[in-house]
Amino acid sequence: MIKSFVKDALIYTLPTVLSRGIAIFLLPIYTRIASPEELGALDLFLVFGNIIAFTVALEISQGVARFIPELSDIKQRLSYSSTGLYFTLFMYALFFITASTFYVELNHFITGKSEYAPFFQLALVFIALHGFFYYFQNQLRFEGNSVGYAIVSVFYAAANLASAFVFGIVYDLGLTAILYSMIVSVLLASLLGLFLLRQSFGLVFKPGLLKQLLKFSIPLVPASMLVFVSLYVDRYMINMLIDLESVGQYGVAVRLASAASLVMIGFQMAITPLIYKHYNEHDTPQSLSVIFKYFVVFAVFFFLAYSLVAEELLILLTTPEFYIVANVIPLLVLALLFSNMYVFMPGIGIRKKTHLIFLISIVAAVINIVLNYALIPVFGIQGAALATTIGYFIAFLFFIFFSQKLYYVPHKWLGYLVLFVIASSFVYLYFGYFAELNYFLTLVVRLLLVLTLIALMFKLKLITALELLTIKNAVMKKVYR
Repeated sequence: MIKSFVKDALIYTLPTVLSRGIAIFLLPIYTRIASPEELGALDLFLVFGNIIAFTVALEISQGVARFIPELSDIKQRLSYSSTGLYFTLFMYALFFITASTFYVELNHFITGKSEYAPFFQLALVFIALHGFFYYFQNQLRFEGNSVGYAIVSVFYAAANLASAFVFGIVYDLGLTAILYSMIVSVLLASLLGLFLLRQSFGLVFKPGLLKQLLKFSIPLVPASMLVFVSLYVDRYMINMLIDLESVGQYGVAVRLASAASLVMIGFQMAITPLIYKHYNEHDTPQSLSVIFKYFVVFAVFFFLAYSLVAEELLILLTTPEFYIVANVIPLLVLALLFSNMYVFMPGIGIRKKTHLIFLISIVAAVINIVLNYALIPVFGIQGAALATTIGYFIAFLFFIFFSQKLYYVPHKWLGYLVLFVIASSFVYLYFGYFAELNYFLTLVVRLLLVLTLIALMFKLKLITALELLTIKNAVMKKVYR
């Protein structure tokens, strides 16, 4: 299982690093062709799009993803995939017609400013098309076609960057340029995904299979909505308690913090299909423990190192209006890590106890709303980031509790906790006491903090020199192959 994981993780990670790296170059374009307020409106449009992604198709792609990895019969796999696709097509068509009818009212509800209604119309086109892109990505992933997934992801990012440059820099269309580029890139990437999956779909729609798929996926809808609340309520509350410009600044911090997904993506994309395929095998729990240990070491190291260069990244990629969010980025990195770490706690999914995900999501959403309301007036957008981080950390603790009861995996929790606390303390000390020193001294301090963390990893025996050598050899072997 670990060998399969290393192979798939590399295939998912390398193109994702490339595609996200390409996407990073969108920030200099976005922050130069649109104001913080316009970017705030865009962020709220995308938040609305995420609500739609969670609800309109009733998470049918998650149902398909749960069943097809266990199927060896090609006709059965095609029937599941096609049934899910046609259901998605119908639901998104219904959504687009309805939302386009009431786009003025929806825009006012989302942004509170009527002048953004024409932009919202364009956003609706992107949201509808993205539903299919999301479905095709999931299909590629759970069919085990990691190469196809990589091709589609890199193509989408490259098309977005190229079209944003043309519409934004060459034609100077402002916020319209961003929306045009999003529409063009998601349309082309969806067509590419459909081409790569042309053998996976046919003229098949089976109501019986749809019922089976929805029985699994519908309980995930309210849970996904609550996940949305936990992840995106901060933007709405910033808009409500501060202003739309602050939403734009916060959104830039989120985009930079989303580099944390580079830590997650290889693990996340590779691990879930492997778990569903091998969970009955005797050595799977131990393999999961090893994989999670490597993830924690890598994630904590990334959290510290990335946080320490947040200021330089803002200066390099944005304009002065956004520099104030440097101390927000570390919190958002943690929030993104905690929000995705549930994939390493597979007991709920294995035992199909999806109602527990719903209950966990309720708790996380309530905590997040309460903390946002309490902390934003006091700490501004940093309070929103702190609220989101705490909410996701508590949700992850619940995932640990239930998953370990349903499918026990041995983990070194004490060592992980110590490492996390130390890394968080280093970030706090740096921004609280050292960030204002002259540049040479800050470089020395940052280097010492990173080296101290690495030494601590060896001291806690979370990583050894032999393990590093083994990982290096495995990676190089896969790369050169």
